Amino acid sequence: MKVRAVAKTHIGKKRKLNEDSYLVSEELGLFIIADGMGGHKSGEVASRMVVDTMADYWQKWRNNNPPSFIAPIEQDLPKTAKHLLNSIAFANSIVHEAQKKPEYHQMGSTISAILVDDDCLWLANVGDSPAYLYDHGHLILISEEHSVEAEQKSLGLYDVSGPGNPLIKNVLTRVLGLNEKVDVFITPIRPDAGDIIVMCSDGLTNELSDRDIKMILDDTSTLFEQKVNILVEEANRSGGKDNISVILLKVLDEGRWERIKRKLKL
Repeated sequence: MKVRAVAKTHIGKKRKLNEDSYLVSEELGLFIIADGMGGHKSGEVASRMVVDTMADYWQKWRNNNPPSFIAPIEQDLPKTAKHLLNSIAFANSIVHEAQKKPEYHQMGSTISAILVDDDCLWLANVGDSPAYLYDHGHLILISEEHSVEAEQKSLGLYDVSGPGNPLIKNVLTRVLGLNEKVDVFITPIRPDAGDIIVMCSDGLTNELSDRDIKMILDDTSTLFEQKVNILVEEANRSGGKDNISVILLKVLDEGRWERIKRKLKL
């Protein structure tokens, strides 16, 4: 499977520092959004540690020298997916170890990662940096939100269609770095050619509704490369209260011969 990627990050209109980090590497087949949190500058450090650790891991994987597994993975997953989980576990360990320094105490980061495999995309996430599949005019959330609000909604404690509670929406139940181990959500995605994956920090979704995002993606008069700019501009126009980062991945039509070569691993 092949994708084309465009990305943009912006500090927003209220923050003094951009604590988001992202990675776009078509060479590695790896795409990451990480939203850092913590004290003065440490959120920026945490998100950068996550991205750098993941990039280094997958560079070693592509060179046929993957790191060892931190712990056994009991889930019934293919090797590539297990290494995606392991790379996130490595990133969690790096951030957690860094907290021994007083200036990095209680820092952490979300992560939303897409890894390109032969016949699918693997999505893995921790926290509340969402990922969507835009498929034939439908915008579908494919990540799992790890916040108090999301958990209360899943338990039926209040109306799912309601406006949400900002006091608990930003209280995360899972984050990289705060604990020695972290529970990662992972799932395969099998989009069609022309489908778009939207990855972002919550600086986008706190300002724009799913309907707003869908309207921008629906606009056929706008080039794919321009849509990422419009999403960021609209989030800033709506308030820009947080850092805003967006990656758009467009699934390419490989053609019949390319698909045959991939299946035969030529």
